[in-house]
Amino acid sequence: MLHKLVSLSTVLVFSSLFAGQQTAPPADTITAEEYQVYAAAVDWFHQIKKSRQPMVADHTSTFSCRAVCNGFQIGGCNGLRDDDETPAERLAIVRRDLPQLTAAMSGDFEKKNQQCSAVDAKLPTKTKYALFGQTPDRVPPEDWDSPDYFFFSRVSFNAEHTLALIHIGFISGTDAKASEGKYFMFAKEPKGWVKKGSSAMWKLQP
Repeated sequence: MLHKLVSLSTVLVFSSLFAGQQTAPPADTITAEEYQVYAAAVDWFHQIKKSRQPMVADHTSTFSCRAVCNGFQIGGCNGLRDDDETPAERLAIVRRDLPQLTAAMSGDFEKKNQQCSAVDAKLPTKTKYALFGQTPDRVPPEDWDSPDYFFFSRVSFNAEHTLALIHIGFISGTDAKASEGKYFMFAKEPKGWVKKGSSAMWKLQP
C-alpha cells in the first residue's frame, strides 16, 4: 500500500502513560546532528503553521509491529511501514518518491530503526517544545491547550552528511485531518537543514 488512509479509531497515542506496553532495548545514542534535523523539522512545521504547540516523543519510532516503545501504533505497526510490507519494500517506495535517496542511505535507515532510541531535550529549536513519554513530569506546559505530537525515527545521512532521511509521525492537536506520517528528505544548507521532499506513508481520513 503506497499511502494509507486511516480513521482515528486505528490510531493509538499514549501521550504520558505507557503502562503495560512492550519495550525494545535502546539502540545507539542519537547524535547531535540527528538532533539538528529534529529541530529543523519542528521549526519547519511551526513556520508553515501546521504545529503551534509541539510535543516530541521521548523515544523514536521503529519498523516494529505489535511491540512499540513510544506509545504510538497505527494499523498495528509503529508508523514506518504497513503490516503487510517489509521495511525494504517500504523504503523502495521512498526511494521512488525521493530520487536523491541512495540505497546506502535507505539501508542505513533500516538498520538504525530496528529498535528504539531515547530522545533527550537536546533539540536546538527556535520553537518552544516539550517532551512527552513515560516520565510523569513530561506533560504539556500549563498554558498549552492543544498540543501537537511528533514521533521521530532515527535519521540516516549520506556519506557527505549533506542529505538526511527521517520519518515523522504527526498528530495535530487542532486539526485531525492534518495528522499524517511521512518520510522527509532534508538538505544541509548554509542556513541549516532545509526540507526538500517527502514520501507519504499514512494520513487520517477527513
